[in-house]
Amino acid sequence: MAVVRRELSCESYPIELRCPGTDVIMIESANYGRTDDKICDADPAQMENTRCYLPDAYKIMSQRLNFA
Repeated sequence: MAVVRRELSCESYPIELRCPGTDVIMIESANYGRTDDKICDADPAQMENTRCYLPDAYKIMSQRLNFA
C-alpha cells in the first residue's frame, strides 16, 4: 500500500525524508523556488516574483535520494 505525502520546506528550514525499514521514497515532483505568494511568505519585495523555479529540481532531488 502506498502512502502519499507532500513535504514543503521554506528557506533556512531544511527537511529530512526517511522511510522505515525497507520502504522506499519515490519522488513525484519537485520544485525549488517560488510559484505563489501564499507558501513561505517573506518580505513583500520577495513575494513580487512568483515565477522563480529551478527546472532541474526533480532530477537533482532524485539523484540525491538515490545516492545518499
